[in-house]
Amino acid sequence: MSLEFWRNVSVIWIAIHAFVLFLIPTVIAYFVVRGINWLLAKTKLGFEKAQGFSRLVNARTETISQRVAAPVIATHSKMARVERIGKSFFGNGK
Repeated sequence: MSLEFWRNVSVIWIAIHAFVLFLIPTVIAYFVVRGINWLLAKTKLGFEKAQGFSRLVNARTETISQRVAAPVIATHSKMARVERIGKSFFGNGK
């Protein structure tokens, strides 16, 4: 057997090793992608429910905050009006 034969065998041997070493990460990546797709399909319904609950909490928080802030804003505007009237009646205080 000549050196050319062993050269050809080694090239084929290296090609097989390279193919196998490339194939393993490819198979792992394939199953990881399939697992992520399965997980997203299973959790999509849960995320939609959570988003609906979040919208409900946001709407109620907005309503309650408006109800709490309205008297404070009204009182502040009345006090500002009284202060303006007082400054116009008594002068700027300078």
